[in-house]
Amino acid sequence: MNKSRILGIVLIAVAVTMVVLGFAKPSVVDAFNIYWMATVAALIPAVLLLANKPTSATYVARIVVGSVFIVSGLIKANDTVGFGIKLEEYFDENALGAFWASFHDLALPISFFVSGIEVLLGLALLFGAQARLVSFALLGMTVFFGWLTYYTATCDGAQMAAMAAGESFDRVCVTDCGCFGDALRGSVGRSLTPWESFYKDLGLFFLTLVVLLYSGKIKLNKLKDNIIILPLALIIILLFGGWLFGWMFPTYFFVLSVIIFFLINSAVKGTDTKRSWILAGLLAVLTYGFAFYTYKYLPIKDYRPYAVGKNIKEQMKTADELGVKGTIYANVYLLENSETGEKKTMNSNIYLEQEVWKDEAWKIASTLPEPVVVQKGYEPPIATFVVMNADDSDIGEDILNNPNYSLMVVMYDMERTRGGDSAQKLKTLASGAQAAGVEIFAITASPYDLYETYRHENQLSIDFFTADEIFLKTIIRSNPGVVLLKDGKIIEKWSAAEMPDFESIQKEYMK
Repeated sequence: MNKSRILGIVLIAVAVTMVVLGFAKPSVVDAFNIYWMATVAALIPAVLLLANKPTSATYVARIVVGSVFIVSGLIKANDTVGFGIKLEEYFDENALGAFWASFHDLALPISFFVSGIEVLLGLALLFGAQARLVSFALLGMTVFFGWLTYYTATCDGAQMAAMAAGESFDRVCVTDCGCFGDALRGSVGRSLTPWESFYKDLGLFFLTLVVLLYSGKIKLNKLKDNIIILPLALIIILLFGGWLFGWMFPTYFFVLSVIIFFLINSAVKGTDTKRSWILAGLLAVLTYGFAFYTYKYLPIKDYRPYAVGKNIKEQMKTADELGVKGTIYANVYLLENSETGEKKTMNSNIYLEQEVWKDEAWKIASTLPEPVVVQKGYEPPIATFVVMNADDSDIGEDILNNPNYSLMVVMYDMERTRGGDSAQKLKTLASGAQAAGVEIFAITASPYDLYETYRHENQLSIDFFTADEIFLKTIIRSNPGVVLLKDGKIIEKWSAAEMPDFESIQKEYMK
């Protein structure tokens, strides 16, 4: 029995098992049906392999995996700071353990590296460059991220089990995988759950096995390969990036990469290996150049609720205010019977509905630290807007209800705030705004001594307020960054690198 038939039998067995499990236990199927997509990802190549069509199976695997990696990588590269924040959650000592916590301070460099590698591996797979190396790298990434998402997906269950057993549970459960940054949340209302992300990685793993099996036969694309692979990949990238995420950039990026691929093929003489490495070098410059550009000048596509043109007050309206059904939460109790010693877990809603509290034998032994979702519904994109002044009073509402133009300077980490040129630009901006009677203030997550030192060193006569660091990073990725507000609406945002003078802002935006 050849290797093609063995893999086909394995994948068909997996697909059948997933079908049976999906119908026998519907709770394993997610709301986005990614479980069924993973099932199809095992089924289609299995059928092709068993039909003795390994080339077709390889084409399917290359097109799907390559396209997904390109879009996924570009979304991360568009917002490396946001991806870095998510990595910091995973690198918490209580999330993955002490070993991974050692990478916490390297989250941003890792986010750059991973986002670029995803794009380059996706392009290499579609172009047929260095297939053996690429297939092993893809397998390593899908296995690692599959383990990571499974580990986080089972965290809640492990927490419940520990609670039921009366044991302590110190792990931090990461409930949002951050696989597509804020893009999925901004386009469909929420990001993938850890289980949905695990199913995605599982589907990619099945397809990557096919690529790995036949990587020795994959060479730099010839005419036939290009005719089959590139148009279909373009369609998937267009649907995935343009339709689902409302972002055409991945499509343009892929078209430009294809042009570079054709130019290298026609202009460079020599072996496929030589052309592959030259192609890799040029595409790496293009990919990491884009990542660096968005890091310096802000993401070119902002999926967050603080994007230009959005009104923060509108984003904070509750389900009741909008007249829609909101998400229902409940606490989870560990109940212990003082007479029999029996233990059981129960959410607070059922506890009240069944009036368990009337039975004095049942005592609440402990409660999960975080409430669980009982029924998914509408949740405001922005839950709170808390900004504290020197008197420890929340002035968030005052900022949002200001009917006039105001300039909000975000400096979430004063130890890393860029000095020199940005400090001088900020001083010039503040002077111009104050002379025109426009309110300008700064918000930081740093302590008093740090921002006072910065203010005096740069002779900056503006008020400083404080807020949560993640909250400030969500508003704007730059440190410092400037936001123009009016009555809660974000008119424009600027990074430190492109901070304008006040006269330019007044002329273009204050009309």
